[in-house]
Amino acid sequence: MYLFIIILKTMENTLATIRIITLANGKKLTSALLNVIVAIIWIYSASLIIRSIDKDFGKVIAFSIGTFTGSYLGSYIEEKINKKD
Repeated sequence: MYLFIIILKTMENTLATIRIITLANGKKLTSALLNVIVAIIWIYSASLIIRSIDKDFGKVIAFSIGTFTGSYLGSYIEEKINKKD
């Protein structure tokens, strides 16, 4: 379960970064569609944490690790995209 939470949160943060890049590049529809996916992932992953936050603090740690990983991966992708321009 912990790995699943990390993967979900990593995907969410990475896609959120890509969404911001697409919005900055004027791709409004793509950005909006990415935002829908980000919202779905967030709702699902947050619900996994909230249901048992008082019983399993490890899920909170997994959520945090996924946030860190997604932020780092998103920044890496942004850097690669900006080098192409």
